[in-house]
Amino acid sequence: MTVCFRKWWHSEDLHPAFLWFRDQKQEVNYRRKPDNEFRYYITCSAIVFLAMCVMQLSTIFLPRNIVLYGTLGPTILVLAVFVYLSWLDHCCRQEPPSDTPPDELGVCAPPRQVIANHKGLRLSIFLITSVLVSACAVMTLVDPDQDPVPVMLNIENGTTTVETSGYIAKFIPTYIYSSVLSLTCIWVFLKLEFLLKLLVMLISAVVHICIYSQLSIFHNYHDSLKDHKFPLLPFEFQISLVLFVVVALFYILDRQIEFTSRTDYLWKSKLMVEQDEVETMRGINKILLENILPAHVADHYLATRGDTQDLYHERYSCIAVMFASIPNFKEFYDENDVNKQGLECLRLLNEIICEFDKLLSKPKFSCIEKIKTIGSTYMIASGLNPGNEDGNGEASRKEEHIITALVDYGIALMGSLDQINRDSFQRFKLRVGINHGPVIAGVVGAQKPQYDIWSNTVNVASRMDSCGVIGRIQVSEDTAKILTNAGYSCECRGPTYVKGKGTLTTYFVKTPFDEK
Repeated sequence: MTVCFRKWWHSEDLHPAFLWFRDQKQEVNYRRKPDNEFRYYITCSAIVFLAMCVMQLSTIFLPRNIVLYGTLGPTILVLAVFVYLSWLDHCCRQEPPSDTPPDELGVCAPPRQVIANHKGLRLSIFLITSVLVSACAVMTLVDPDQDPVPVMLNIENGTTTVETSGYIAKFIPTYIYSSVLSLTCIWVFLKLEFLLKLLVMLISAVVHICIYSQLSIFHNYHDSLKDHKFPLLPFEFQISLVLFVVVALFYILDRQIEFTSRTDYLWKSKLMVEQDEVETMRGINKILLENILPAHVADHYLATRGDTQDLYHERYSCIAVMFASIPNFKEFYDENDVNKQGLECLRLLNEIICEFDKLLSKPKFSCIEKIKTIGSTYMIASGLNPGNEDGNGEASRKEEHIITALVDYGIALMGSLDQINRDSFQRFKLRVGINHGPVIAGVVGAQKPQYDIWSNTVNVASRMDSCGVIGRIQVSEDTAKILTNAGYSCECRGPTYVKGKGTLTTYFVKTPFDEK
């Protein structure tokens, strides 16, 4: 079933005959890909050409003249230049970066890779190489001033005869092998367009066959073999059969390589898209998780792949906790037709909470973390940052900062609520309670996990709100001492009964919004 699926998938994306991508944009991107293996192709082509040179020069019956040396020599030189430039294209440049001191030399800069990245240059090198190598394979046959067939006189019984067939039989295969090697030089450029290579190989083979068919020496060689008992096919057909079989074999291999290369490109493209989607989803999950949990806690769960089975907890020696409630919101809330069964009341509460949340984005409130909302009560804490956990000596020195930041935030909440009152013609007032001390923070639950803090510090802060006065910020005695040392003005309320805690001495922090 998997094989069937893959065949269907390929037929959907690739043209069955030309193997082009049906998506034009994808085809353009594929053709623009750099070919980092091109230096190996030109090197292999040069090696194959050298083998052809050795074969031609080692054949003693092949005529050695200026045409032979005048074609092989320059071609070797051109191929050597191509090989050098292709390998130089991937070597590092001995140029120091702009910020490197002059006395520091020998620093390798990134390679230019001009040829590997330029399709036109690669195509030009391929065509020049193909033309030169194909010409070298048969150039000596088209020399008008030289008879390529060596002649031997045989004198027997006073008669002289000319023998050429033996010599012809020894050097004609050299030309045929040279034609095959020239086709091999074309084929080794593996990642070039396989249809272009097929066209170049066909042109080369046809030109070679035409040259062979126009020379009498090959027909003489063919005629010298007629004495054999088996019938002989025309010489043109024989040489054509050999070369076209080689071209067909190379074409099949090229098509398979092209198919594999394009399939690999498709898989990598789809993989990159999927990876981008995964990264996008990971970013979305992180944003959503950070809206539920503090950023450092969210990073912990993302790093542990979301394993929520283990209890996550932290101990802090000094955390400031604040409860800010709107007591008269309960009087405002009413489920009647005017308020659309309480929907408009809920909409206004949502606007208030959203304005409170926006204040947390200010840099001076970066140490404050929203814990939760309970009805119209807003619970926040200051100092729940990484590095402030219990045992860190820096925590005590940050005690004043986290408390004053919380008081400033409480004053900002009052100002924000006052602006909402003017816009909505309401008279909401905040009642704020603050306390500081050690807490335990952690996440409970696997489904819809909840980040919360627990300790007597939290309970006292809640009581500072519930037994406080509307429009005022009430703090415990220890918190008031720190605020006084920080320059805030605190008014002693005196002994105050606190539910569950008995009688405690509490203080009001003076703010611009205190009621006269």
